[in-house]
Amino acid sequence: MQPTAARPLLLFALRDARVVDLVGGMLRDLGHDILHTTDGPATRRALRERRPQGVLLSLELPRCDPWQLLTELRAHDDRLPVVVTAPVYVEIEAARAYRLGADDYVTYSLSREQGFPRLAARFRRLLPRREASSGHAAPERVVVDRAGHTATVGGAPLDLSPLEFDLFATLAARPEQVLSHGQLLREVWGEREDGDPVRVKYTVLRLRRKIAAATGGRTGISTVRGIGYRYHPVD
Repeated sequence: MQPTAARPLLLFALRDARVVDLVGGMLRDLGHDILHTTDGPATRRALRERRPQGVLLSLELPRCDPWQLLTELRAHDDRLPVVVTAPVYVEIEAARAYRLGADDYVTYSLSREQGFPRLAARFRRLLPRREASSGHAAPERVVVDRAGHTATVGGAPLDLSPLEFDLFATLAARPEQVLSHGQLLREVWGEREDGDPVRVKYTVLRLRRKIAAATGGRTGISTVRGIGYRYHPVD
């Protein structure tokens, strides 16, 4: 008999029990286990001892500087999916979260029927997924393997988070085409095209840094001011 595969563990670091009950319940139904912590010390201990595969981090976590914790998380592991959450949207906080490396910033101030399923869906999109399609070679030595969730540029491996991989795969699939902020929000984040473009900006910034490290400085991603981004295959 084959052993049962372990269920991926997600850490919910927040006080609001409604989020844990409802959002956590949705993600449990999708095959994940949920670990809940309610303050900073317990969260740090859980990160150290349990090594979760994703983190939902509240900006209102007691006995904790969430910005410092987010900085430490990103310094330790830049692939771990991290969603920062708050009851209401604050533009300055959203920009700061993306700048420090959060994969997403999600509020849940909508109704229970809308806000919590939206948060669960956004978190779910950041987690590694099994794909039925096999790897394929994109033009100019870019290889995107959706099944293995890996990517290389000119033979150099890229150490990408799930979100960064989805963004890179979307850009590389249409070389030399301009993809708007709205298109990327829809195709990569599953959001409306009039959503917050800041999350695109900072994810592109992280992706560029990783491609540059793998290629010796070249990224292939150019900004089309006021519109979006274009990918030029890296030779």
